[in-house]
Amino acid sequence: MRSQRGYGILSCLAALAVIAVLLVSVGVVTHHSAQAAGKTLSIIIDTEADRADEAEIIATYLRSIGVEAEVRIWEWSALKERLLAGERQLCLSDWGSAYFDPFDLVIPKLGTSDRGNYSGYSNTELDKLLSQVQMTADQSERKEAYFKAQKIIFEDAPWIFGYALKETEAARGEITNWQPAMDSRMNLHDVGLTRGDTIIVGMKADKIITLDPAMYRDRDTETVLRNMFDGLVTRTWDGKVVPEIAESWTIPSDDVYIFKIRKDVKFHNGKTLDADDVLFTFERILEDGAIAGQSSPRKGLLGPLEAVEKIDQYTVKFTLANPFPIFPQALVHFQIVPKDYIEKVGDTEFAAKPVGAGPFKFKEGRLDDQVVMERFDEYYGGSREIPPAGVAPAKRAIFRMMPEATVRVAALKAGEVHIIQQLPPDLAKTLAADKNIQVKSVDGTRVYCVELNCQKPPFDDVRVRRAMNYAVDWDAILTSIYGGNGVRLACAFLPSGFGFDPGLAPYPYDPGKAKALLREAGYSVK
Repeated sequence: MRSQRGYGILSCLAALAVIAVLLVSVGVVTHHSAQAAGKTLSIIIDTEADRADEAEIIATYLRSIGVEAEVRIWEWSALKERLLAGERQLCLSDWGSAYFDPFDLVIPKLGTSDRGNYSGYSNTELDKLLSQVQMTADQSERKEAYFKAQKIIFEDAPWIFGYALKETEAARGEITNWQPAMDSRMNLHDVGLTRGDTIIVGMKADKIITLDPAMYRDRDTETVLRNMFDGLVTRTWDGKVVPEIAESWTIPSDDVYIFKIRKDVKFHNGKTLDADDVLFTFERILEDGAIAGQSSPRKGLLGPLEAVEKIDQYTVKFTLANPFPIFPQALVHFQIVPKDYIEKVGDTEFAAKPVGAGPFKFKEGRLDDQVVMERFDEYYGGSREIPPAGVAPAKRAIFRMMPEATVRVAALKAGEVHIIQQLPPDLAKTLAADKNIQVKSVDGTRVYCVELNCQKPPFDDVRVRRAMNYAVDWDAILTSIYGGNGVRLACAFLPSGFGFDPGLAPYPYDPGKAKALLREAGYSVK
């Protein structure tokens, strides 16, 4: 799933200074050696504004070896349309994983014709391996297949492989029991204050999508919803799946999961949650057009889920079309909704005045402004495996839309908000020196790269794609722009995910190899 980052762009002068340093480091001088015979490679680097400085530095590296490189800035919706039409050469892109498994990262991004495959890349051997990992419950077999997949992706180089950044957040000193999550979600149930009774969060988003848990594919929206709605299971900040509304679950066969539901869970309208609500929740997601005539965009996250059935009032059975060992991870992202309430008021009214079973209940708000919640005093307590269980310490929670990082930081320092998301490295360093502020980081679950159009020249030639990887010094970019707050990637796999091969090293910065490959492909170099 893709979302825009909250990282601030360097100032114009700072960006120019960085580029100047890099020009020296790659040996660009006023007198160039004669170009080798061949045609000049000319490309356009497409990006959104929040990575414009990065794109310019990449262009500088490419120009230093004889590539004519130009940067163009786009709004994402317009750029995506051109990418899907196969009209762009290369673009800076990012994609987040909802699971700690490549299922929703590598498969959608590099599977032939899959939903996130903007590069048009296709490899039948890779497709077979990605199909294999979805059809078996044998973890050793899955790991072996993923290791093979990484080598294929590395050698085929459909992207200029980039990096993964740490998730960095900041909070006021009076905030207690707070820890950023690897997947960016924020649940305030466990968070307290040493003074005051309201926690205000400065969101990096300018708006969220909806207040209906079935109608989004967006981390910012999930952050807000997870405070009003609970799921059968949840995840600790470091990725462990634990029971939440579920009391326990069993796996009688590789394609069947049976969940026992707690009997002490109430919705905000006072109704007790039971198997009928769980069944209704998943049926409205699985059935096309079931939500006010629209289909849930979350259906694909359930993998091969085929059927959900009620065994008794507090037991539900999930049947899969084939083994899907990360099914519990999938369920983390599905919150239970009240059947009776939605059938009474309708889907539209439910999205306007949501009722959940989470630690906070909706009071008021707008998707593009702020969402205000009040503590639910009849809350069952949440997961027993994430202490402290019980009602939330705070009486109110407010999620305020603040897309500009500098605005979020100023509001935090002034005490107008208590927690802020996605802190740029330069601002994090400044805040860390403030005794009234706490800054914390955790490994992220988002890949940043440059996607290449593998279907058209020049990037239909693997030699050119590999040359691009050798031509860019990502270590220098991570240091100069992101303060070293990230890790290089050898392909599309995250170090925090299952099946990652630590022995596969990223492409080194080697302009000499880049030039040799371009010469071999028939292009002139400097």
